[in-house]
Amino acid sequence: LTHKINVKIGELPHSLLTAIRQFVLVRAIRIARGDKTVHNSMLVHVSRFVRVQAQVRNEIHDVLSVIQQSIRLNSRKLVSEALLDPQMMALHEVWREEFAGLEFKWNDLQPLLYDAAAPIRVVAVNSNSSGALNYADHAQDGLNVIAVGGMALSRGLTLEGLSVSYFLRNTA
Repeated sequence: LTHKINVKIGELPHSLLTAIRQFVLVRAIRIARGDKTVHNSMLVHVSRFVRVQAQVRNEIHDVLSVIQQSIRLNSRKLVSEALLDPQMMALHEVWREEFAGLEFKWNDLQPLLYDAAAPIRVVAVNSNSSGALNYADHAQDGLNVIAVGGMALSRGLTLEGLSVSYFLRNTA
């Protein structure tokens, strides 16, 4: 939680990996409900340092790419086959723990995972980034974004369709 500006990020916390999977599943649920073209955002605030935010953004991008590839290869398979993949199994586990009580069964959501995950982008939102969250440019299809930032996010920037917030920091 306490770190210097030059800290090197080794790997993402398990809780952040779970939050990323939750975001993918929220997208699938919204698609199942008919909300395919609405904006969807996830907020990640783990550091006030721009350099650290860039590292976290890159790590999230890499993790999301692995999840997206797994979904691309497995989401159309039979559930029993798809769940042999570790990423699909991890998504299923998060669904079971967080969303199983909703109106959709896993069999309903698994085929929607590709459409849910494919358009998600990871962007840094800080003093070095400009225009990363221009929702107006995506009015027709919806912007689906994981926004990694610090002070810009904690000081009132509006994230359209915010569904998952992840904070890992000390409070003052």
